Amino acid sequence: MLRFLPRVLALLGAAALMACLDGWWQPSSQVAFFQREMMGFAVLGAWLVALPLWGLLHFLPTWPRLDTPTGAAAWLGLGVGAAPMLSGVLGWPGSAVVVLIGAGLACLGPARRPLGSGGALGLHAALCLAGLGLILTGPMLPPSVATLTPSTYDPAADPRPVPPAAPDVVLVSVDTLRADAILGTPVSEGGNAAPTPYLDSLRERSMWAEYALSSSNQTLPGHVGMLTGADAMAHGVRSNMDFPDPELPLLSEIFHDAGYATCGTISNALLSAATGMTRGFDLFSDEPIALGTYGLMLTANLDRSTWIGAMLPVDSTRRLFQRWFFRKAMEIKDIPIANRVLDAALPQIETLSASPRPFFAFVHLMDPHTAYRPPADLRGSLSGELEGQVAKKYLPDPKREIGLDLVRLVEEGLLEGDPEAELAARYYHLVYLEEVVMVDRALERLEAKLNESGRPYLLLITADHGEQFGEHKLMEHANSLYEENLRVPFVLTGPLVTPGQLPQVPILADVAPTLLWLAGQQVPEQMTGTIVDMDLPPRPSVQVDQKEVAIRDAQGLKWTGRWSEEGDDPAPRSLVDLHSAEGEAQNLLEAGQELSKAMMSFINKTLDADTWSARQANAELNSAQAAMVSQLGYADQVDDR
Repeated sequence: MLRFLPRVLALLGAAALMACLDGWWQPSSQVAFFQREMMGFAVLGAWLVALPLWGLLHFLPTWPRLDTPTGAAAWLGLGVGAAPMLSGVLGWPGSAVVVLIGAGLACLGPARRPLGSGGALGLHAALCLAGLGLILTGPMLPPSVATLTPSTYDPAADPRPVPPAAPDVVLVSVDTLRADAILGTPVSEGGNAAPTPYLDSLRERSMWAEYALSSSNQTLPGHVGMLTGADAMAHGVRSNMDFPDPELPLLSEIFHDAGYATCGTISNALLSAATGMTRGFDLFSDEPIALGTYGLMLTANLDRSTWIGAMLPVDSTRRLFQRWFFRKAMEIKDIPIANRVLDAALPQIETLSASPRPFFAFVHLMDPHTAYRPPADLRGSLSGELEGQVAKKYLPDPKREIGLDLVRLVEEGLLEGDPEAELAARYYHLVYLEEVVMVDRALERLEAKLNESGRPYLLLITADHGEQFGEHKLMEHANSLYEENLRVPFVLTGPLVTPGQLPQVPILADVAPTLLWLAGQQVPEQMTGTIVDMDLPPRPSVQVDQKEVAIRDAQGLKWTGRWSEEGDDPAPRSLVDLHSAEGEAQNLLEAGQELSKAMMSFINKTLDADTWSARQANAELNSAQAAMVSQLGYADQVDDR
């Protein structure tokens, strides 16, 4: 047995060497992250392939010649370890062929000796020990994350002049929060509003709207409009697949340039550095989603650049990697996202509150987004009575979340007219509202921290888009421009804010100019939004996604058109009167109503202002953003338009 040890060491040592180089280099990745863990994962994959392949050589006619030097084993190990690096050029089938040819050549003779003699065996043994160490110790050591965003900032060391006395500014975005989830008929009366005692009390001392309008039905464009003060035509982001134009300054950059300290905490990877949304922040954290950002970026790299990724499905590879190296991080999935966000955001706020410099804080909560998974003490508090009536095929396991697979199964049932699907949609809506209750608790905790400092502050709570629960036989949000996807909350409190209900509807493009004006800052000319106050007039607006555009006038007529793949003007799809009893259920175009000249003129003017083509002309969807879009369920979004 001992006579085989040198060959095994040569095989595994050489494979470990090349696998470590691959894991460190990561040729298919755009950002260096998890390098130590990648090296361990690559080594494990190379060994799992090299040992069986070496064993198969026993059955070859050339096996007797392998009984002498260890060079053949070393050359085979090098080939197996190098194959993932070749995959970027040749693809996996091609890489495998190269390895097999290399194994055959290693068995032929002269090439066996150089890497298998003398002191090389000591090197092989050292490489084996190093590879084994990476595999075994990885799960016990802290993750070697190379952060993409600032993690430290000392306000006292900031050389910028301190601005004159001004309020702190806190912007809270609750991903996927419908306006009627916090302002509408209570669930106890058969409505769609969650019990939100904190938000109810906050509204009494705030300026609020029945709803505001997003510029889109998706996360990235909704937040781009919110943080740039630009409408959908001006900011040029139609979907999560687009890239925000860095020439459009974010609210964080504007406040930073004005001397404010800035901090941000997110819980959706689409708002990370991968999409450029971290610009202008002195402190930034994506810790609430732990491995979310990096895990999504890692997926494609594991798939293309490791043997395990070549042998297992992508999701299985990612889960194996995370559970192997990041078991502790995976455990936080049981903690509500809102609590994770505040655990990261409140220390930021506390740090910045200790300085005389005013600060801008952006806090993003994602609890209401799919998958629906309210905390244990809330699960069933609103949905429990209905749960027993829902068909088993639409129910998750008792301890599991309601994921995209079930949500889309319900939508299929809705489209087929299944009454059980309608009941399931109502049940899902109630579970969603339990998530909203969690958000209400978190927001109360956030304002309590703001009040501790005794400093004046502006607090605005809104959302990027809404959600559908069977309306128009649809679920989720990135598949229509119906009102359920576009109406979001708008609650604003602080100095110079007049409490009361706004007479008209604000839009997300109004968020940035309103906060800047209330903070005493100049509003940039490129912002198309307006300052929201009690004199807000009725205004037209526009919403877009990758397939449609919706343009509404100040009188409540809403025209929707479908984008042309050829770049022509969008084809008319519907015209509805939002003020009529039928609302979006009645398509006036099908009823024979023609567009007025004024409406046609306004539509043409709006479309002429579209900057999407120009802003996206040189933008490229990077692998990280593509992975995020896929993981969040947008890439294969069910869309029956």
